[in-house]
Amino acid sequence: MNNIPVREPRQKRSIEKKKRIIDAGLKLFREKGYHDTNTKEIAEMAGVSIGAVYSYFKDKKDIYFATSEHLIDTHVQPFLEELANISKPIDIRAFVNKYIDWFINFCINSKQIINDWALMQEADPEIMQFFITHNKMLLSSLVTVLDGPNINKKNIEAKSFILTVLADELGSEHAFGYNNIDLELLREEIVNMLTHSLTKPG
Repeated sequence: MNNIPVREPRQKRSIEKKKRIIDAGLKLFREKGYHDTNTKEIAEMAGVSIGAVYSYFKDKKDIYFATSEHLIDTHVQPFLEELANISKPIDIRAFVNKYIDWFINFCINSKQIINDWALMQEADPEIMQFFITHNKMLLSSLVTVLDGPNINKKNIEAKSFILTVLADELGSEHAFGYNNIDLELLREEIVNMLTHSLTKPG
């Protein structure tokens, strides 16, 4: 932990410098993981002094939060906006497939960071709370989107949670291959189950 006061950059040059630090942290966290990356490496990759790093961030965990926020801003938020603009009535099967595709692509492209997220949530209450907050945001957005005359809204919060958990699990299986299972068959069963569950009877 450093004792240098952290400042929020206002000038263009300082904003760009902070962005370089975040980009370097993201690259190293993706390649090496959180625990095998240090602030000196981040500073060197960003082309700044170690003092500059600590003028913008309290410590390595603070950089990690910033890289996680960056991933959410650049990947999750645009996806939520895309979902919000889906035309009604929703094609439920296509929607479920689209949701699953996003999780698969995100997990494959950010394997090391996602692995770290899982490990660090268990070890650090602050990081756990960070992701609880963002997961609630994701679920709230999903519940809002899943509206329309053809949607069975009974227990919609629970259904949204199930969709997210299963899409995340399928994405993790594609990225890490924890279990020896036919992923296409697993996907088909998930899509069929959730399409049936979300479709209004009649």
